Amino acid sequence: MIRTFSTFVLAILRAGALVSVVLLLSGLGLAQQVVTARATISFNFWAQGCEFKAGDYVFDNALPGSATIHREGTNSAIGVSVILYSVPQEKETPRVIFVRRDGKYFLFELWSVQDRYVVTAEFEHRGEASEQQRQVPLIVESHDQ
Repeated sequence: MIRTFSTFVLAILRAGALVSVVLLLSGLGLAQQVVTARATISFNFWAQGCEFKAGDYVFDNALPGSATIHREGTNSAIGVSVILYSVPQEKETPRVIFVRRDGKYFLFELWSVQDRYVVTAEFEHRGEASEQQRQVPLIVESHDQ
């Protein structure tokens, strides 16, 4: 009986190791492509309740469902929740879109080459165009994570 129990435990450990290896190898094929984009923003803007001064900024999507914003030359960053809402049929010019409300510009959308993300708080207004928007071109770099 002791030998049967130890054989059973050993079989469970082997199965667990096999499952771990399979999960590890399957994750390698699903590596996320990280997109880093730079923009020179000539006006103050707001995102995630924080005010950002005019300057050079870096945007990236290293974490799924969010974009990170930080000013070049600084170490601090803010994460902004974003949702993919559109995959255009043709490649688009990458840009960041701000909308003006109450005299302030708020981060609204991020467009990369093949997809559009809207800031989660603005989801109900996705895709809307107005005269109160400002668009800033993005210089995009991408690499696999």
